[in-house]
Amino acid sequence: MRTATQVREGEVPFGIEEIFFSRTDGRGVIQAGNSVFQRVSGYDWDRLINAPHRIVRHADTPKGVFHLLWERIKSGRPTGAYICNSSSDGRHYWVFAVVVPVADGYLSVRIKPTSDRLEKMKALYRELCQEEAAGRTPPDSAAALVASVARLGFPSYDSFQARALASEVDRRTAQVGGRGGASAERLLGAEAADGVEAELTGMQAMFTDALRIALNLRIAASQLGELGRPVSAISDNYALLANDMVSWLNNLALDEKAGFGGIARSVAENLFLLNAANLLQEMSQAFARDGMLEGVDAAAEQSRLNDAAQQYAAKALECQDRATQEVAAVAGHLVEMRKHVTALNSIRMLCRIEGATLRHTGVSLDEIGSQLDGFQDEIGRRLQRITRLGQQVLWSTSLA
Repeated sequence: MRTATQVREGEVPFGIEEIFFSRTDGRGVIQAGNSVFQRVSGYDWDRLINAPHRIVRHADTPKGVFHLLWERIKSGRPTGAYICNSSSDGRHYWVFAVVVPVADGYLSVRIKPTSDRLEKMKALYRELCQEEAAGRTPPDSAAALVASVARLGFPSYDSFQARALASEVDRRTAQVGGRGGASAERLLGAEAADGVEAELTGMQAMFTDALRIALNLRIAASQLGELGRPVSAISDNYALLANDMVSWLNNLALDEKAGFGGIARSVAENLFLLNAANLLQEMSQAFARDGMLEGVDAAAEQSRLNDAAQQYAAKALECQDRATQEVAAVAGHLVEMRKHVTALNSIRMLCRIEGATLRHTGVSLDEIGSQLDGFQDEIGRRLQRITRLGQQVLWSTSLA
């Protein structure tokens, strides 16, 4: 127990070049660590070893973060998160933690976060902590966290953790050197993959709106009576093509296995695992030089770190190969998309022509024609952006 005189305020200092390590069993009980972890936590080795990892938990990290972390790693998914930890004297320290499953538990390596994203996450965590204090459960808090990072522009938590880790590694490498390697170009590729997914999601909403334009055409046709038959046919064809496009987007373009959704996942996983493997390898090398260990088999821990680094580097390459194959497959999807858009443009022109022939009736199609013009122009811009971003993804997946 801490006494009142032992409790201090403020942040525990440590260097950006330092790296934390701890290993737990499957229940989260600490089995080993390095001297950085021991020193910054403020606990003696006999307090750390065989203690639950929550011994360093700080109240400024929402329970929802840990719920999400545990749900992911228990299912075998390496996970990264911003974490505020507590030292034995009550001070705090922020880390970006990477936790990877291994055969007998979990390994965690942690670095000092220095990117601009940290302040955004602190603000988000304060909101989540307040909501938990008001009664929100950890599972609901975890869901709110995922929804919040989506509003920040990340289509999934996988995307968030990959780009966050890459940013932190890049900042760290720029300041102290060391092993970077997996970040700058691949980060651009991950951002581009997320951008394609965002463009396609926006396109879904646009084609749903296009169905309302078709409805307006049908209303105009009903006002024209017999003269409205051509307009009615135009409306039916436009609605049919718009529905086909929505179905195509749902079932192919954004499919998690065969479309752009799968590419975004594969590219993010590749980026995250490469950086995680590099940090595990760096930690292994640092562990070999660590002379402040008590009751820890340094050689055995270094071997575990080496094995994990190799394992996750190999998985990263598998993700890269998968993304390359997915990019090639999606090239055909883009051809299909352009065919749909060309067909819709032809219908738009028919609407303009028919509108001109009906001016004497007093029923104007000008406003609907303007809506179709704006729709086609925006779709064209989105297609250009998707093509450019797709080329960026293709380039990033070709990196050795």
